[in-house]
Amino acid sequence: MSHPESLKASEVASIAFVLICCFAASLGMAFNIDGIKESFNLTNADAGKLISLEMFSIALGNFFFARLTHIANSKKVFFIGASVIFLFNLLSVLATDPVHLAFFRIPTGLALGAVAATCAGRIARSDKPDINFGVINSAVGLMGVVMAFTLPRAMGLDFAFSSYFNLTGIDGLYLVYGVCALFAVLIAFRTPHNNEQKSQAMDQSAENLRVGWFALLGIGIMFFGHGSVGLFIVRIGREIGISAENIGYIFMVGSSLGIVLPLIAGWIGTRVRAFFPILILVILLAMATTALSISDSAWQYFLVVPIFATLPTAIMPIFLGCLARTDSSGKLAASHVAFVLSGTSAAPFIGGVLIDTGGFGLAGGFSVFMIMLGAFLISPMVLKADRQEMLS
Repeated sequence: MSHPESLKASEVASIAFVLICCFAASLGMAFNIDGIKESFNLTNADAGKLISLEMFSIALGNFFFARLTHIANSKKVFFIGASVIFLFNLLSVLATDPVHLAFFRIPTGLALGAVAATCAGRIARSDKPDINFGVINSAVGLMGVVMAFTLPRAMGLDFAFSSYFNLTGIDGLYLVYGVCALFAVLIAFRTPHNNEQKSQAMDQSAENLRVGWFALLGIGIMFFGHGSVGLFIVRIGREIGISAENIGYIFMVGSSLGIVLPLIAGWIGTRVRAFFPILILVILLAMATTALSISDSAWQYFLVVPIFATLPTAIMPIFLGCLARTDSSGKLAASHVAFVLSGTSAAPFIGGVLIDTGGFGLAGGFSVFMIMLGAFLISPMVLKADRQEMLS
């Protein structure tokens, strides 16, 4: 029989630090898609294909390693994964066309998927998954503040090494991501060792696994809907007439909320039944998505973006806490990134097509429908976890 793993605060912090440094490029996806579009003179849909490919590779790596998270040496996975991400982030700077860039982003994504699965598996098997997932998502919010300040300035890079090679726009972003991955490599050895006795997987009932997989499908659909608008959030601001630097400041406000909300959500997840908090957050997310998609003024954009960007980070600690109670082996929770990014990987392309066809309003309506559909699919798992919590 498996027992929850007691992780010290410093151990949770080290895992969170490695994750957010490896995840820097994913946190900057909205800037990436704008930088790729401008650097290679692509349409929204074509730029979206590149982002979709990278996200799909993250999902593939995550899904594969989620099956192994209970037996893998997490310290080695963190170190090797961060090293691969570091190498290919730097190689991405050398890309001279979209094909070369895609070639470098695929292994980056696979390695990130492995790191994310290993991180989620360790946290799901801990004795306080709700609050620990809250800490992880809060760290993501903190990293979002750093990226929101740094990336708009990195996009302004214009440095010529020679008449044949110079660094501009998107190159600055990948240099930042490379530096972040280097920090992850250095901290990987500070993460906790595996406890073999506590890393054994438990057999789960067929019903638990079934509702868990449906919930993962639902969260993927929700993030697909969110990303169909969210990954073009920089484009929305630019078309309103807001500069990249000012968009970055708005993101900093949102990311600051993203530091606090996951901690609050994780705390709530340990004290009340999860269904109604998630329902309220989903309704607010649908309203914010609608408002953002029809935004036509700077003040409206400024008010909506922080809410739209941070509500998913408030939903996730509660959702993952429920998933950890449904499957104590950690495999389902470790797979969540695969489902989130499988959905999100299609969002740049589908969102780009919708925007090119009918504008941001069409994409927004589609996004709201997908968010509500996803919420419907996760409900059985959340209700089951609530019942289990009442009986424990």
